[in-house]
Amino acid sequence: MKLSSIILTVFALATTGIATKTCTPSFDYCSDVLIKDKGFTEADLKDVLKGSDLEDEDVENVLFHCKNPGDVGHPKLCTSGCKDPATEGSHSCSGS
Repeated sequence: MKLSSIILTVFALATTGIATKTCTPSFDYCSDVLIKDKGFTEADLKDVLKGSDLEDEDVENVLFHCKNPGDVGHPKLCTSGCKDPATEGSHSCSGS
């Protein structure tokens, strides 16, 4: 494969978001961290909520579980908001 083909393929993956979504499996994340630091979009997170009882909730009030790098699910409602830890690790709902 030519170098130009490799570069074009990598660029295409990066611009479509396929290569940029990442999270640590078994960790929980607040939406702001997933959007700012982990390559997810608000639309990605809203897609996770589709069909669930949290579909109409604001993603800022939801804790997402990383199932695999780049794959989140198992949303949990944080009625008092989501709390970001000072270092990388599992997040939690405020007041829990």
